[in-house]
Amino acid sequence: MTHFPKIGNNSENNLNYGLEIMGIEISDDELLAMEPRLLLELQQYLKDYRGKNGINIINNAQEHRLLDHSLAHPELTVLNEWKLADATFEEVELPSGKFLGTKITQNNVCYIARAWRMTSEVKSILQHAVQAGFDKFWRFGHPQDSYHEGNANFLRGSHHIGCSASHNTPWVFVLGAESLSRKQGKQTVKEITFNRVFKMHMDVALSPTGDPIPPVEGPLTPGSYKVQKGGGKCYTTHPDDFGKIIKYFSENMV
Repeated sequence: MTHFPKIGNNSENNLNYGLEIMGIEISDDELLAMEPRLLLELQQYLKDYRGKNGINIINNAQEHRLLDHSLAHPELTVLNEWKLADATFEEVELPSGKFLGTKITQNNVCYIARAWRMTSEVKSILQHAVQAGFDKFWRFGHPQDSYHEGNANFLRGSHHIGCSASHNTPWVFVLGAESLSRKQGKQTVKEITFNRVFKMHMDVALSPTGDPIPPVEGPLTPGSYKVQKGGGKCYTTHPDDFGKIIKYFSENMV
């Protein structure tokens, strides 16, 4: 936390490039693992700063770098388009035919969810999320601004699709790289990750009695959840339980 003011001084309208100026690079995994309080402060800072200034203030060298990346982006081929709430989802590929993922556009922000296709399974998950009130597919600083259209990592794509109640509240769940699997050449969702900040909801969402239940250590099965290994410590859940969990979250989150 001692370095947080420096982030504020350097990030201006673009957190990722501000961090690069400081010689710091934060990965998507590190953002997912970030302490909720710190992530909220970063998100709130970006929201407040953009609201006050309404412009992108970065040094000339960084500005030229953004323009160079923007000009280098080829026009993408749209394979399929799907709309949900106020967002547009487009499966896209390069002119060479290389599949990139799904381009998500909502409220003037656009990024690519790397390697993800809008299968009926994914659509059902996102529809359930929207019906539960979690209809925002990006947050301030999540994905990082470098993944937004026109910036350095746009074509690389963010590895996750995340949902939240607003653009400045924590993500509730994500379909991340850990969720993406293939069986006999077809995309499947093998697990869904819920934010550890909602522990008080997670440990009772699947309980048949309403009493907290502990995470399991063995195989993930319907009706159970696990704590991720590593720094994130978020919650891994079975896709079959998503409807029940997201409904509980919707009814009990304040």
